[in-house]
Amino acid sequence: MKKISYIFAFFFYASSVHADSLTGYVGFYDGITHPVLGFDHFLAMVSVGIVSTQIGGRAIWTVPLTFVSIMLIGGSIGIYLELSDSINPYIMAYFPLEPGIIISVIILGLAVAIGKKLPVRITMACVGIFGFFHGAAHGLEMPLAVNPSLFALGFVTSTAALHILGVIIGYFGEQSTISSRLLRIGGVVIACIGVYALAQI
Repeated sequence: MKKISYIFAFFFYASSVHADSLTGYVGFYDGITHPVLGFDHFLAMVSVGIVSTQIGGRAIWTVPLTFVSIMLIGGSIGIYLELSDSINPYIMAYFPLEPGIIISVIILGLAVAIGKKLPVRITMACVGIFGFFHGAAHGLEMPLAVNPSLFALGFVTSTAALHILGVIIGYFGEQSTISSRLLRIGGVVIACIGVYALAQI
């Protein structure tokens, strides 16, 4: 039993002799919890799933897939910028990632509140932009991880799961007039949370 515990501990909390500091983002578990514990990330990713369900058809999977795909691109760029010796790391502190993430929460919340079938291409374009900001934010943190590969796998898995959760919420939210109204009210609440968070920056 102890051997099994050691194996799981090694998998989730693999350490590195090259680590300069303990960041907490050391494995698959941390990658999963990162989007969930980040409230702005959580709301945006669930909202993407809800909006895709409101549009319906192929958008149910193409919209979330767009987010995840562009998020990976943004993450790769974030990693490069963080590891590049030619770029002053302090410059990245002024790159508007956090405002971009919060704005995505506001816009996606409003989209849920509207509750109408939005144009698929415009939605995918907006979701792609939002995914880039979220991915870049993750990417800038991944090099600090003791095991960035497991961390990346974790946050991609968590993102997909949050999209699915949003799809489920959107599906049941469209089943009746009452649930539809509650869903739209939820969208307003999400947008208001985003506005409040933006005002705190």
